[in-house]
Amino acid sequence: MDLKELLNDGHKKFYFKWLSENSFVISLNFSFGTNLVFDTNYPNTKSDIIFYGSLAEMEDSKTEIKLKTNKKSFLLVLMIVLPVLVLILQSFLKIEFPVLLIALFLFPILIIGLLNFVKSEENRLLRAFMEFLNNRLNS
Repeated sequence: MDLKELLNDGHKKFYFKWLSENSFVISLNFSFGTNLVFDTNYPNTKSDIIFYGSLAEMEDSKTEIKLKTNKKSFLLVLMIVLPVLVLILQSFLKIEFPVLLIALFLFPILIIGLLNFVKSEENRLLRAFMEFLNNRLNS
């Protein structure tokens, strides 16, 4: 069976769409955090947990699949905007200094938690894609 035919086969635990002859995108059908928090409505995906893939022919009629994730630019925005918002709120609401320090201390912990959540969702997508390929190739 041709690899492209195998990838076009339905019944996946993830969303799959061809972008060109040799490139595709996969995303989770649903990711609780990214669907609700980031409200993604990308035309090629169903969640913000995305891998872009490309097929490259190798010798002996083998095909290499290369996957890469999209950039996490929303985290950069969070890292810049949220501390500034905390400082602005502190100046308007006249929050005492210890409360401000606690808020600024919690911020990195929340970002690290979000990074871990996104990484676990990416691992779930990668695992589903690999299981799909292994099941199709071995059957």
